Amino acid sequence: MELAEYGRAIVRGWLWVLAGLLAGLGAAALVTASTIPMYQSAVKFYVVSHTAVGQSPLQSLELSRGRVAAYASLIESDSFIRQLFSSNSSVPSAEVEGSISASANQDTRILTVVVSLPDPAKATQAAQTIASRLSESLRAVEAGQTKDAAGQTDLNVVGGPTASTDPVSPRVGLNLGLGALLGLGAGIVLVVSRRLGDKRLRTPAEVEEAAAVPVLARIPAAGEAGNFISILQQRPASGFDEAARRLRTNIDHLPAAPASAVLVITSATPGEGKSTVALMLARAWAEAGERTLLVEADLHKPQLAHDLGLPGGLGLTDVLAGRSALKSVIQHAPGAGFDVVAAGAAPDNPTELIASRSMTAVLGEMRGSYTRVIIDAPALQPLSDAALLAVRSDSTVMVVMYQKVSRELLRSSLRNLELVKGRVSGAVLTALPRQLAEAVPAGLRRSRLSGARRKRRAAPAAPVEPQPVTEAAGKH
Repeated sequence: MELAEYGRAIVRGWLWVLAGLLAGLGAAALVTASTIPMYQSAVKFYVVSHTAVGQSPLQSLELSRGRVAAYASLIESDSFIRQLFSSNSSVPSAEVEGSISASANQDTRILTVVVSLPDPAKATQAAQTIASRLSESLRAVEAGQTKDAAGQTDLNVVGGPTASTDPVSPRVGLNLGLGALLGLGAGIVLVVSRRLGDKRLRTPAEVEEAAAVPVLARIPAAGEAGNFISILQQRPASGFDEAARRLRTNIDHLPAAPASAVLVITSATPGEGKSTVALMLARAWAEAGERTLLVEADLHKPQLAHDLGLPGGLGLTDVLAGRSALKSVIQHAPGAGFDVVAAGAAPDNPTELIASRSMTAVLGEMRGSYTRVIIDAPALQPLSDAALLAVRSDSTVMVVMYQKVSRELLRSSLRNLELVKGRVSGAVLTALPRQLAEAVPAGLRRSRLSGARRKRRAAPAAPVEPQPVTEAAGKH
Protein backbone atom coordinates (compact mmCIF):
# COMPACT_ATOMS: atom_id res chain seq x y z
CA MET A 1 0.00 0.00 0.00
CA GLU A 2 1.35 3.40 -0.98
CA LEU A 3 2.12 6.08 1.60
CA ALA A 4 -0.64 8.31 0.23
CA GLU A 5 -3.17 5.53 0.79
CA TYR A 6 -2.21 5.42 4.46
CA GLY A 7 -3.06 9.10 4.68
CA ARG A 8 -6.38 8.58 2.88
CA ALA A 9 -7.19 5.68 5.23
CA ILE A 10 -6.58 7.93 8.24
CA VAL A 11 -8.73 10.68 6.76
CA ARG A 12 -11.55 8.22 6.00
CA GLY A 13 -11.33 6.80 9.52
CA TRP A 14 -11.18 10.15 11.29
CA LEU A 15 -14.01 9.13 13.62
CA TRP A 16 -11.95 6.20 14.93
CA VAL A 17 -8.92 8.45 15.31
CA LEU A 18 -11.00 11.01 17.21
CA ALA A 19 -12.46 8.27 19.40
CA GLY A 20 -8.96 7.04 20.22
CA LEU A 21 -7.85 10.57 21.08
CA LEU A 22 -10.81 11.11 23.42
CA ALA A 23 -10.34 7.69 24.99
CA GLY A 24 -6.69 8.47 25.67
CA LEU A 25 -7.58 11.81 27.22
CA GLY A 26 -10.26 10.17 29.37
CA ALA A 27 -7.93 7.44 30.58
CA ALA A 28 -5.22 9.99 31.41
CA ALA A 29 -7.71 12.14 33.32
CA LEU A 30 -8.93 9.10 35.27
CA VAL A 31 -5.40 8.03 36.18
CA THR A 32 -4.50 11.58 37.18
CA ALA A 33 -7.59 11.92 39.38
CA SER A 34 -6.91 8.60 41.15
CA THR A 35 -3.22 9.34 41.82
CA ILE A 36 -2.30 10.66 45.28
CA PRO A 37 -0.50 14.04 44.99
CA MET A 38 3.11 13.99 46.09
CA TYR A 39 5.14 16.96 47.42
CA GLN A 40 8.91 17.21 47.49
CA SER A 41 11.47 18.95 49.64
CA ALA A 42 15.15 18.87 48.71
CA VAL A 43 18.38 19.66 50.53
CA LYS A 44 21.87 19.89 48.98
CA PHE A 45 25.22 19.18 50.68
CA TYR A 46 28.74 20.06 49.65
CA VAL A 47 31.04 17.18 50.62
CA VAL A 48 34.58 18.05 51.80
CA SER A 49 37.21 15.58 53.05
CA HIS A 50 40.02 16.97 55.20
CA THR A 51 43.58 16.13 54.22
CA ALA A 52 45.02 13.45 56.46
CA VAL A 53 48.69 13.03 57.36
CA GLY A 54 50.62 11.80 54.34
CA GLN A 55 47.80 12.68 51.88
CA SER A 56 48.10 15.10 49.00
CA PRO A 57 45.29 17.53 48.17
CA LEU A 58 44.57 15.49 45.04
CA GLN A 59 44.10 12.33 47.12
CA SER A 60 41.78 14.21 49.45
CA LEU A 61 39.72 15.38 46.42
CA GLU A 62 39.40 11.82 45.11
CA LEU A 63 38.36 10.67 48.58
CA SER A 64 35.58 13.30 48.61
CA ARG A 65 34.34 12.17 45.21
CA GLY A 66 34.24 8.54 46.25
CA ARG A 67 32.41 9.31 49.49
CA VAL A 68 29.75 11.37 47.65
CA ALA A 69 28.73 8.30 45.66
CA ALA A 70 28.85 6.07 48.74
CA TYR A 71 26.71 8.46 50.77
CA ALA A 72 24.05 8.56 48.03
CA SER A 73 23.66 4.78 48.21
CA LEU A 74 23.78 4.68 52.00
CA ILE A 75 21.08 7.33 52.51
CA GLU A 76 18.50 5.28 50.55
CA SER A 77 18.91 2.18 52.76
CA ASP A 78 16.08 1.50 55.24
CA SER A 79 18.40 0.78 58.17
CA PHE A 80 20.17 4.12 57.81
CA ILE A 81 16.84 5.94 57.54
CA ARG A 82 15.62 4.32 60.79
CA GLN A 83 18.83 5.50 62.48
CA LEU A 84 18.55 8.98 61.00
CA PHE A 85 14.90 9.41 62.00
CA SER A 86 15.15 8.28 65.63
CA SER A 87 12.33 8.41 68.16
CA ASN A 88 12.81 12.11 68.84
CA SER A 89 12.37 13.06 65.21
CA SER A 90 9.31 15.10 64.19
CA VAL A 91 8.59 12.62 61.40
CA PRO A 92 8.55 8.84 62.15
CA SER A 93 10.92 6.71 60.11
CA ALA A 94 8.06 4.47 58.98
CA GLU A 95 6.54 7.35 57.05
CA VAL A 96 9.68 8.23 55.12
CA GLU A 97 11.01 4.76 54.31
CA GLY A 98 10.96 4.40 50.52
CA SER A 99 10.28 8.11 50.11
CA ILE A 100 13.87 9.38 50.18
CA SER A 101 16.13 9.46 47.13
CA ALA A 102 19.69 10.72 46.81
CA SER A 103 21.89 11.61 43.87
CA ALA A 104 25.60 12.45 43.77
CA ASN A 105 27.59 14.62 41.38
CA GLN A 106 31.19 13.52 41.76
CA ASP A 107 32.56 16.37 39.68
CA THR A 108 31.05 19.09 41.87
CA ARG A 109 30.88 16.93 45.06
CA ILE A 110 27.25 17.94 45.53
CA LEU A 111 24.98 15.44 47.31
CA THR A 112 21.25 16.03 46.75
CA VAL A 113 18.64 14.39 48.98
CA VAL A 114 14.94 14.57 48.04
CA VAL A 115 11.98 13.65 50.26
CA SER A 116 8.63 12.87 48.55
CA LEU A 117 5.52 12.66 50.76
CA PRO A 118 1.78 13.30 50.33
CA ASP A 119 1.94 15.95 53.08
CA PRO A 120 3.99 19.02 52.08
CA ALA A 121 4.62 20.00 55.72
CA LYS A 122 5.97 16.59 56.64
CA ALA A 123 8.15 16.56 53.53
CA THR A 124 9.74 19.84 54.63
CA GLN A 125 10.17 18.60 58.23
CA ALA A 126 11.84 15.41 57.03
CA ALA A 127 14.23 17.42 54.84
CA GLN A 128 15.09 19.62 57.83
CA THR A 129 15.87 16.51 59.89
CA ILE A 130 18.19 15.27 57.15
CA ALA A 131 19.92 18.64 56.93
CA SER A 132 20.63 18.72 60.67
CA ARG A 133 21.48 15.07 61.35
CA LEU A 134 22.95 13.60 58.15
CA SER A 135 26.55 14.60 58.76
CA GLU A 136 26.52 13.24 62.35
CA SER A 137 24.81 9.99 61.32
CA LEU A 138 27.30 9.35 58.53
CA ARG A 139 30.24 9.83 60.87
CA ALA A 140 28.71 7.33 63.27
CA VAL A 141 28.69 4.59 60.65
CA GLU A 142 32.10 5.37 59.16
CA ALA A 143 34.95 3.07 60.11
CA GLY A 144 38.39 4.43 61.03
CA GLN A 145 37.06 7.58 62.68
CA THR A 146 39.79 9.83 64.16
CA LYS A 147 39.51 12.13 67.10
CA ASP A 148 40.88 15.11 65.25
CA ALA A 149 39.54 16.55 62.03
CA ALA A 150 42.22 14.92 59.84
CA GLY A 151 40.71 12.43 57.40
CA GLN A 152 37.15 13.28 58.31
CA THR A 153 34.44 14.33 55.83
CA ASP A 154 32.13 17.26 56.37
CA LEU A 155 28.72 17.79 54.75
CA ASN A 156 27.94 21.46 54.43
CA VAL A 157 24.35 22.44 53.60
CA VAL A 158 24.40 24.61 50.47
CA GLY A 159 20.72 24.49 49.50
CA GLY A 160 17.34 23.86 51.09
CA PRO A 161 15.41 22.46 52.60
CA THR A 162 12.95 23.68 50.01
CA ALA A 163 9.25 24.08 50.73
CA SER A 164 6.84 22.59 48.14
CA THR A 165 3.39 24.14 47.75
CA ASP A 166 2.54 22.52 44.40
CA PRO A 167 2.54 18.73 43.92
CA VAL A 168 5.27 17.29 41.73
CA SER A 169 3.00 14.38 40.77
CA PRO A 170 0.74 13.73 39.11
CA ARG A 171 1.68 16.14 36.32
CA VAL A 172 -1.68 16.98 34.83
CA GLY A 173 -0.44 18.52 31.59
CA LEU A 174 2.09 15.79 30.93
CA ASN A 175 -0.40 13.02 31.70
CA LEU A 176 -3.07 14.49 29.45
CA GLY A 177 -0.57 15.09 26.65
CA LEU A 178 0.78 11.56 26.91
CA GLY A 179 -2.73 10.11 27.05
CA ALA A 180 -3.77 12.10 23.99
CA LEU A 181 -0.68 10.97 22.11
CA LEU A 182 -1.20 7.31 23.01
CA GLY A 183 -4.91 7.49 22.18
CA LEU A 184 -4.20 9.17 18.86
CA GLY A 185 -1.60 6.55 18.01
CA ALA A 186 -4.00 3.76 18.96
CA GLY A 187 -6.71 5.25 16.73
CA ILE A 188 -4.32 5.54 13.79
CA VAL A 189 -3.09 1.97 14.28
CA LEU A 190 -6.69 0.75 14.38
CA VAL A 191 -7.62 2.60 11.19
CA VAL A 192 -4.53 1.44 9.31
CA SER A 193 -5.03 -2.14 10.53
CA ARG A 194 -8.61 -2.09 9.29
CA ARG A 195 -7.42 -0.78 5.93
CA LEU A 196 -4.73 -3.46 5.64
CA GLY A 197 -7.29 -6.11 6.52
CA ASP A 198 -9.76 -4.74 3.96
CA LYS A 199 -9.02 -6.46 0.66
CA ARG A 200 -11.34 -4.29 -1.43
CA LEU A 201 -9.54 -2.58 -4.29
CA ARG A 202 -9.11 1.17 -4.17
CA THR A 203 -6.05 2.49 -5.96
CA PRO A 204 -5.02 2.01 -9.61
CA ALA A 205 -1.85 0.27 -8.42
CA GLU A 206 -3.89 -2.31 -6.49
CA VAL A 207 -6.13 -2.98 -9.50
CA GLU A 208 -3.16 -3.36 -11.84
CA GLU A 209 -1.44 -5.74 -9.43
CA ALA A 210 -4.58 -7.86 -8.95
CA ALA A 211 -5.69 -7.95 -12.59
CA ALA A 212 -2.23 -7.97 -14.21
CA VAL A 213 -3.53 -5.45 -16.79
CA PRO A 214 -3.11 -1.67 -17.03
CA VAL A 215 -5.70 0.77 -15.76
CA LEU A 216 -6.91 2.55 -18.89
CA ALA A 217 -8.90 5.30 -17.17
CA ARG A 218 -9.94 6.56 -13.76
CA ILE A 219 -13.55 7.72 -13.63
CA PRO A 220 -14.35 10.22 -10.86
CA ALA A 221 -17.36 9.92 -8.60
CA ALA A 222 -19.83 12.37 -10.18
CA GLY A 223 -23.54 13.01 -10.16
CA GLU A 224 -23.82 12.50 -13.92
CA ALA A 225 -22.51 8.94 -13.64
CA GLY A 226 -25.93 7.70 -12.54
CA ASN A 227 -27.84 9.66 -15.20
CA PHE A 228 -27.38 8.24 -18.69
CA ILE A 229 -28.96 11.30 -20.35
CA SER A 230 -26.48 13.54 -18.53
CA ILE A 231 -23.56 11.42 -19.76
CA LEU A 232 -24.43 12.34 -23.34
CA GLN A 233 -24.27 16.09 -22.67
CA GLN A 234 -21.28 18.23 -23.63
CA ARG A 235 -19.03 19.34 -20.76
CA PRO A 236 -15.78 20.74 -22.23
CA ALA A 237 -13.90 21.06 -18.92
CA SER A 238 -15.32 18.05 -17.07
CA GLY A 239 -13.02 15.54 -15.39
CA PHE A 240 -15.70 12.98 -16.18
CA ASP A 241 -15.37 13.60 -19.92
CA GLU A 242 -11.60 13.86 -19.68
CA ALA A 243 -11.58 10.31 -18.31
CA ALA A 244 -13.68 9.21 -21.31
CA ARG A 245 -11.18 10.77 -23.72
CA ARG A 246 -8.32 9.15 -21.85
CA LEU A 247 -10.05 5.76 -22.12
CA ARG A 248 -10.64 6.25 -25.86
CA THR A 249 -7.01 7.23 -26.47
CA ASN A 250 -5.59 4.33 -24.51
CA ILE A 251 -7.81 1.77 -26.24
CA ASP A 252 -6.96 3.23 -29.65
CA HIS A 253 -3.30 2.58 -28.97
CA LEU A 254 -3.70 -0.94 -27.62
CA PRO A 255 -2.19 -3.56 -29.94
CA ALA A 256 -4.98 -5.94 -28.92
CA ALA A 257 -7.72 -3.65 -30.29
CA PRO A 258 -7.80 -3.57 -34.13
CA ALA A 259 -9.37 -0.74 -36.15
CA SER A 260 -12.71 -2.54 -36.53
CA ALA A 261 -12.97 -3.56 -32.90
CA VAL A 262 -15.73 -5.34 -31.05
CA LEU A 263 -15.14 -4.38 -27.45
CA VAL A 264 -16.83 -6.02 -24.47
CA ILE A 265 -17.35 -3.94 -21.32
CA THR A 266 -17.97 -6.06 -18.22
CA SER A 267 -17.30 -6.18 -14.50
CA ALA A 268 -16.92 -8.71 -11.73
CA THR A 269 -20.23 -7.87 -10.04
CA PRO A 270 -23.32 -5.85 -11.00
CA GLY A 271 -23.49 -2.17 -10.16
CA GLU A 272 -19.86 -1.23 -10.82
CA GLY A 273 -20.61 1.28 -13.60
CA LYS A 274 -19.99 -0.78 -16.75
CA SER A 275 -23.00 0.73 -18.58
CA THR A 276 -21.74 4.20 -17.67
CA VAL A 277 -18.29 3.38 -19.06
CA ALA A 278 -19.82 1.93 -22.24
CA LEU A 279 -21.84 5.12 -22.82
CA MET A 280 -18.84 7.34 -22.12
CA LEU A 281 -16.66 5.41 -24.54
CA ALA A 282 -19.35 5.34 -27.25
CA ARG A 283 -19.79 9.09 -27.05
CA ALA A 284 -16.02 9.68 -27.06
CA TRP A 285 -15.53 7.54 -30.17
CA ALA A 286 -18.46 9.24 -31.90
CA GLU A 287 -16.88 12.62 -31.17
CA ALA A 288 -13.68 11.37 -32.83
CA GLY A 289 -15.59 10.55 -36.03
CA GLU A 290 -15.88 6.78 -35.53
CA ARG A 291 -19.02 4.95 -36.68
CA THR A 292 -19.97 3.60 -33.28
CA LEU A 293 -22.63 1.13 -32.18
CA LEU A 294 -23.52 0.46 -28.55
CA VAL A 295 -25.11 -2.94 -27.94
CA GLU A 296 -26.94 -3.80 -24.75
CA ALA A 297 -26.16 -7.49 -24.24
CA ASP A 298 -27.57 -7.88 -20.73
CA LEU A 299 -30.62 -9.89 -21.74
CA HIS A 300 -31.45 -10.80 -18.13
CA LYS A 301 -32.29 -7.26 -16.93
CA PRO A 302 -32.58 -4.91 -19.94
CA GLN A 303 -32.56 -1.28 -18.85
CA LEU A 304 -30.49 0.78 -21.30
CA ALA A 305 -33.31 1.84 -23.66
CA HIS A 306 -35.44 3.03 -20.76
CA ASP A 307 -32.57 5.00 -19.16
CA LEU A 308 -31.72 6.68 -22.48
CA GLY A 309 -35.34 7.55 -23.18
CA LEU A 310 -35.44 5.38 -26.34
CA PRO A 311 -38.60 3.61 -27.48
CA GLY A 312 -38.86 0.09 -26.12
CA GLY A 313 -39.92 -2.97 -28.03
CA LEU A 314 -37.63 -4.71 -30.50
CA GLY A 315 -33.99 -5.31 -29.70
CA LEU A 316 -31.10 -7.77 -29.74
CA THR A 317 -33.30 -10.58 -28.41
CA ASP A 318 -35.54 -10.35 -31.48
CA VAL A 319 -32.55 -10.37 -33.85
CA LEU A 320 -31.00 -13.44 -32.20
CA ALA A 321 -34.36 -15.23 -32.22
CA GLY A 322 -34.73 -14.52 -35.94
CA ARG A 323 -37.84 -12.35 -35.57
CA SER A 324 -36.26 -9.10 -36.79
CA ALA A 325 -33.37 -7.87 -38.90
CA LEU A 326 -30.49 -5.99 -37.30
CA LYS A 327 -31.14 -2.75 -39.16
CA SER A 328 -34.72 -2.66 -37.91
CA VAL A 329 -33.70 -2.55 -34.23
CA ILE A 330 -30.93 0.06 -34.49
CA GLN A 331 -31.80 3.38 -32.87
CA HIS A 332 -29.89 6.63 -32.76
CA ALA A 333 -28.87 8.01 -29.38
CA PRO A 334 -30.29 11.53 -29.12
CA GLY A 335 -27.60 14.14 -29.65
CA ALA A 336 -24.75 11.65 -29.09
CA GLY A 337 -23.66 10.73 -32.62
CA PHE A 338 -23.75 6.95 -32.17
CA ASP A 339 -26.30 4.17 -32.64
CA VAL A 340 -27.79 1.86 -30.04
CA VAL A 341 -29.15 -1.68 -30.12
CA ALA A 342 -31.22 -2.25 -26.99
CA ALA A 343 -31.66 -5.67 -25.46
CA GLY A 344 -35.37 -5.88 -26.13
CA ALA A 345 -37.72 -7.96 -24.04
CA ALA A 346 -36.08 -10.36 -21.54
CA PRO A 347 -36.15 -13.87 -23.06
CA ASP A 348 -36.56 -17.20 -21.27
CA ASN A 349 -33.13 -18.44 -22.42
CA PRO A 350 -30.75 -15.42 -22.48
CA THR A 351 -27.52 -17.39 -22.07
CA GLU A 352 -28.43 -19.80 -24.87
CA LEU A 353 -29.12 -16.88 -27.22
CA ILE A 354 -25.73 -15.34 -26.41
CA ALA A 355 -24.01 -18.68 -27.06
CA SER A 356 -25.86 -19.30 -30.33
CA ARG A 357 -24.43 -19.05 -33.84
CA SER A 358 -26.83 -16.20 -34.46
CA MET A 359 -24.80 -14.05 -32.07
CA THR A 360 -21.66 -14.70 -34.08
CA ALA A 361 -23.47 -13.80 -37.30
CA VAL A 362 -24.95 -10.62 -35.82
CA LEU A 363 -21.52 -9.50 -34.58
CA GLY A 364 -20.12 -10.08 -38.05
CA GLU A 365 -22.85 -7.91 -39.53
CA MET A 366 -22.07 -5.19 -37.00
CA ARG A 367 -18.38 -5.30 -37.92
CA GLY A 368 -19.25 -4.61 -41.52
CA SER A 369 -21.27 -1.51 -40.73
CA TYR A 370 -19.39 0.10 -37.83
CA THR A 371 -15.79 0.77 -36.98
CA ARG A 372 -16.46 0.47 -33.24
CA VAL A 373 -18.90 -1.93 -31.61
CA ILE A 374 -19.22 -1.66 -27.84
CA ILE A 375 -21.01 -4.49 -26.07
CA ASP A 376 -22.42 -3.68 -22.65
CA ALA A 377 -22.23 -7.20 -21.22
CA PRO A 378 -23.58 -8.57 -17.92
CA ALA A 379 -21.29 -8.97 -14.92
CA LEU A 380 -19.06 -12.04 -14.78
CA GLN A 381 -20.44 -13.12 -11.42
CA PRO A 382 -22.49 -15.29 -11.41
CA LEU A 383 -23.39 -15.35 -15.13
CA SER A 384 -21.36 -16.76 -18.02
CA ASP A 385 -22.77 -14.42 -20.72
CA ALA A 386 -19.82 -12.01 -20.56
CA ALA A 387 -17.32 -14.86 -21.01
CA LEU A 388 -19.25 -16.08 -24.06
CA LEU A 389 -19.23 -12.58 -25.54
CA ALA A 390 -15.53 -12.14 -24.78
CA VAL A 391 -14.70 -15.17 -26.97
CA ARG A 392 -16.44 -13.52 -29.94
CA SER A 393 -14.98 -10.05 -29.38
CA ASP A 394 -11.62 -8.51 -30.14
CA SER A 395 -10.98 -7.26 -26.64
CA THR A 396 -12.49 -6.96 -23.15
CA VAL A 397 -12.31 -4.13 -20.63
CA MET A 398 -12.94 -4.83 -16.94
CA VAL A 399 -14.75 -2.17 -14.92
CA VAL A 400 -13.81 -2.07 -11.23
CA MET A 401 -15.64 0.19 -8.80
CA TYR A 402 -13.70 1.90 -6.04
CA GLN A 403 -13.77 -0.21 -2.83
CA LYS A 404 -16.49 -2.51 -4.22
CA VAL A 405 -14.76 -5.80 -5.05
CA SER A 406 -11.92 -7.68 -3.40
CA ARG A 407 -8.68 -8.78 -4.97
CA GLU A 408 -9.76 -12.43 -4.83
CA LEU A 409 -13.13 -11.76 -6.48
CA LEU A 410 -11.55 -9.82 -9.33
CA ARG A 411 -8.99 -12.53 -9.94
CA SER A 412 -11.69 -15.20 -9.88
CA SER A 413 -13.71 -13.27 -12.46
CA LEU A 414 -10.70 -12.83 -14.72
CA ARG A 415 -10.01 -16.53 -14.39
CA ASN A 416 -13.39 -17.17 -16.03
CA LEU A 417 -12.23 -15.17 -19.05
CA GLU A 418 -8.89 -16.95 -19.17
CA LEU A 419 -10.60 -20.34 -19.31
CA VAL A 420 -12.39 -19.39 -22.55
CA LYS A 421 -9.33 -17.62 -23.98
CA GLY A 422 -10.89 -14.18 -23.60
CA ARG A 423 -8.52 -11.25 -24.20
CA VAL A 424 -8.54 -8.61 -21.44
CA SER A 425 -6.93 -5.36 -22.58
CA GLY A 426 -7.23 -3.33 -19.42
CA ALA A 427 -9.34 -2.11 -16.54
CA VAL A 428 -11.32 1.03 -15.75
CA LEU A 429 -11.57 2.22 -12.14
CA THR A 430 -14.87 3.99 -11.41
CA ALA A 431 -16.40 6.12 -8.63
CA LEU A 432 -12.99 7.36 -7.54
CA PRO A 433 -12.49 10.22 -5.09
CA ARG A 434 -11.23 13.44 -6.63
CA GLN A 435 -7.61 12.93 -5.57
CA LEU A 436 -7.43 9.57 -7.41
CA ALA A 437 -9.42 10.44 -10.53
CA GLU A 438 -8.39 12.01 -13.81
CA ALA A 439 -7.53 15.69 -13.49
CA VAL A 440 -8.04 18.32 -16.17
CA PRO A 441 -5.07 20.75 -16.27
CA ALA A 442 -6.06 24.35 -15.57
CA GLY A 443 -4.71 25.58 -18.92
CA LEU A 444 -6.57 22.89 -20.83
CA ARG A 445 -9.76 23.64 -18.89
CA ARG A 446 -9.56 27.34 -19.75
CA SER A 447 -8.83 26.50 -23.38
CA ARG A 448 -11.83 24.21 -23.69
CA LEU A 449 -14.13 26.62 -21.89
CA SER A 450 -13.08 29.51 -24.16
CA GLY A 451 -13.48 27.22 -27.19
CA ALA A 452 -17.01 26.39 -26.10
CA ARG A 453 -17.79 30.10 -25.71
CA ARG A 454 -16.37 30.84 -29.17
CA LYS A 455 -18.61 28.18 -30.66
CA ARG A 456 -21.63 29.74 -29.01
CA ARG A 457 -20.65 33.22 -30.24
CA ALA A 458 -20.03 31.88 -33.76
CA ALA A 459 -23.57 30.54 -34.06
CA PRO A 460 -25.28 31.99 -37.17
CA ALA A 461 -27.31 35.10 -36.43
CA ALA A 462 -30.72 35.89 -37.87
CA PRO A 463 -30.55 37.08 -41.47
CA VAL A 464 -30.67 40.84 -42.01
CA GLU A 465 -32.81 42.21 -44.85
CA PRO A 466 -30.76 44.31 -47.30
CA GLN A 467 -31.59 48.04 -47.22
CA PRO A 468 -32.45 49.82 -50.51
CA VAL A 469 -29.73 52.03 -51.93
CA THR A 470 -30.84 55.61 -52.50
CA GLU A 471 -30.12 57.49 -55.69
CA ALA A 472 -27.89 59.90 -53.90
CA ALA A 473 -25.88 57.16 -52.39
CA GLY A 474 -25.47 55.59 -55.79
CA LYS A 475 -24.19 58.80 -57.32
CA HIS A 476 -21.80 59.27 -54.44
